[in-house]
Amino acid sequence: MSIREVRNDRDRFLAAAADIVLRPLAFLLGAIRGGEKPPVTAPQDVKNVLVMRVDNIGDVVMATALIHELKKVFRNARVDALVRPEAAALLKNDPSIGNVIAFDGYRCLPKVRANGYDVAIEPRGDIRYIFFLFLAGIKRRVGFDRAGGAYMLTDVVQFDLSMSVTERNMAIVKYLDKDARPDGYTGLFETDKGKSEAEELFREVPAGKKVIGIFPGSKFASKEWPAEKFGALAAKISDDGFAAVICGSVSDAGKCEKACGASGWKAVNCAGRLSLEGLVSLIKRCECVVANDSAPAHIAEALGVPAAVIYGPMDPGIVKPRLKPGAKHIAVFKRLPCSFCNSIKVLPAKCRGKASPECLEEIGIDDVYSSLRGLMTK
Repeated sequence: MSIREVRNDRDRFLAAAADIVLRPLAFLLGAIRGGEKPPVTAPQDVKNVLVMRVDNIGDVVMATALIHELKKVFRNARVDALVRPEAAALLKNDPSIGNVIAFDGYRCLPKVRANGYDVAIEPRGDIRYIFFLFLAGIKRRVGFDRAGGAYMLTDVVQFDLSMSVTERNMAIVKYLDKDARPDGYTGLFETDKGKSEAEELFREVPAGKKVIGIFPGSKFASKEWPAEKFGALAAKISDDGFAAVICGSVSDAGKCEKACGASGWKAVNCAGRLSLEGLVSLIKRCECVVANDSAPAHIAEALGVPAAVIYGPMDPGIVKPRLKPGAKHIAVFKRLPCSFCNSIKVLPAKCRGKASPECLEEIGIDDVYSSLRGLMTK
């Protein structure tokens, strides 16, 4: 058990408690199931595979590289994805995915059981979801021993904290097929609904101007560069002859409004006006994007759209994707003595109570614009 690999003290305690509580239950259920057939192991004999990634949208985007590679390993199998409802639309039209199942807690357990998966992959190493797959009766369960629950896996892949998320995902592929040479590239596919939404919004953009997408939001406030600075950046983009489009979810509306005001209302504000499918199509049509370390940055990279990504507490080497040849990703950050603490849920004491962590406050508007300028072509 490698609960020490969990960085947050609170999460480490909860994982350890869950590991202790679930262990006897798992052994009891295992004993009851004693007569089950052994799992199918030959890749060519596997008929259906489940990938479970039920956390943030950006993580689901990163997991597309894993799904695409698994389809190569299990070439005769249908590969399904189990994700949160808000992320399900992201995987529509992906030819590597058979079915997308919306995770609604244990209510979807009967459906997963009924599908009779030969193999399930849990790439996060989360004991809660390992337990779910165990209860689903899936014969072969593959994942990391990161936060307890290894006794509920049939195949334990070594977790290396120094690896990037992409490298860890590809480690699973190599574990399943030692001859695999995975490229690790993420990928997303547009839908008709998304195209329609993006084309409608682009009617508000001055004709002939290339669009720069600006995304001031993030699920975690600790990863957000100040909205006022995004606004000043938008003004510079507009003054340079480009169309600045500030975008975000409904929950980002306040930040987007603040950024738009700080731009002198030189930007188009489309906060809350696009579905996730529409966001994909909007980003696809941008010259480049500038964003916090968040879902829009990962979406841009999966689509091959150049991105300037602002990093604060998180180490870019851990979360930056593997880029396709010719793709451009610029990591914008300030190197401080405390970089990179990787603490986003509970900030270090010296940063608590501040609008933004010190590592983000130290990044200037010109720092970002000079990086972004290299991605903008008239």
